[in-house]
Amino acid sequence: MNFNIRTYNGKTTELRKNETVFYVQSHGLRAGRPIKEPIPNCWEVRTDRSIDFEILYIIFESRILEPFIRGSVIPFISLVEYRKIITPILKNAIHENRIINEHYLQIRKIEAQQGHQNKVRELLQTMKIAISKECYNKIKTVK
Repeated sequence: MNFNIRTYNGKTTELRKNETVFYVQSHGLRAGRPIKEPIPNCWEVRTDRSIDFEILYIIFESRILEPFIRGSVIPFISLVEYRKIITPILKNAIHENRIINEHYLQIRKIEAQQGHQNKVRELLQTMKIAISKECYNKIKTVK
């Protein structure tokens, strides 16, 4: 397993063959959450297994990181502690029996469905605005 996590510096480097890159939020109430696009205060993860995103998402959603988040004004988790937590979990996931794989696939399907629902929601909002403008123009012209 080739897995590297480091502080994101805003610069992108070339991807190796079969390498997956994603990010993990390091500060805020959702510290430890894996994300697809970089934000300020995040870490860059480079791995050979695309499934590692889902594994880290499971870790985040299971809330096992919460005791390690500290800071009273801006909550954060340190990179050293995060590595200590995720490294053994990722190593154990190498065995990947069938049941675990099904869970990863379920998470991917849920994310795809959420993306589809967001697109539908945006389309409905656009339609609502268009209809509202049309109604307003009809009301405005009637005197």
